[in-house]
Amino acid sequence: MGDKIIYRLDDEISFRKCSLFDECSTDHGDCTNFHTKEVHFHDHYFCNQEGIHFHCTKHPEIELEYDPSFDGTVLTCPKCRNQIEIGSTRALISRCLRVLNREIFKDATLIRLDDWYTPEIKEKTKPTPDYRLTTNIKTDKDGHTIVVLYVSYVGTGDKVQYFIKPEKGQLTSDHKDLDPAKIISKIEVTLKDRTLTQTYHKEQ
Repeated sequence: MGDKIIYRLDDEISFRKCSLFDECSTDHGDCTNFHTKEVHFHDHYFCNQEGIHFHCTKHPEIELEYDPSFDGTVLTCPKCRNQIEIGSTRALISRCLRVLNREIFKDATLIRLDDWYTPEIKEKTKPTPDYRLTTNIKTDKDGHTIVVLYVSYVGTGDKVQYFIKPEKGQLTSDHKDLDPAKIISKIEVTLKDRTLTQTYHKEQ
């Protein structure tokens, strides 16, 4: 069995995810409050607490009990007899889920949404056997969208690099890279309120 983890919510309540947190099972595992339902002709166990179980912070190995005299709104540690008013079980479960989400989303990419914003992506395509397009969408230090478009010959390091800034209505290329006229004849970018076009004429 893997290492057991108990998360501290506050000075009185900690919690854990039981083995039925992510999905039902034919075995109740370490869940202590469950019901069964027949699925595909077999009994499956489902947690009654959405897979969240409350423990005493002072005694983490002890699962808190519902005190029936308080209609399930008070949790009691059977060891230290500490009684904790929780108000609502569902609200407490939501608090615990928010704590778990902090761990999940701590390294998430922050994306600014507006009428034309596209979620951050990086994509490579080959429109023809001879050319490759690489798209990288990100934000600058001001939070504005930057679409970086690379156009290159397959099998070589030569490329044209475009910077498209929708909020600022800009289309520019990096002069340090290959002359765009050596690869394409025209680029056209359609934004919400305008169309940006650059046409190139290759020298004879």
